[in-house]
Amino acid sequence: MVYYGDFPTGATIRMPFQTFSSSGASVTITGFVVADIEIYKDGNTTQRASDVGYTATTDFDGITGLHMVVIDTNDNSDPGFFTAGSEYFVAVSTITADAQTVSFWAGSFCYRDWE
Repeated sequence: MVYYGDFPTGATIRMPFQTFSSSGASVTITGFVVADIEIYKDGNTTQRASDVGYTATTDFDGITGLHMVVIDTNDNSDPGFFTAGSEYFVAVSTITADAQTVSFWAGSFCYRDWE
């Protein structure tokens, strides 16, 4: 899992990832939607209740196998979820790559309130 760093409150977080076939070739994923993005706060097992503020991109810039998760932490659809001083873990859950259903950690980040 990639640690993307510390971000100021209201930041937009971009997490690229790639998918491969069992032989190592880049492959397109199927069924990747914002509901497949799960964000967990401070190691808790309950994910953010709302999917509003996420973007799921398959084959970024038309390139097979390159994908992107974008998170707008300024979105307050789940009040109090994004708070300064917390650590967040982002999972992509139940997508299909090379005819296999996979879930994985896309990355993590911390949310800070710098003066």
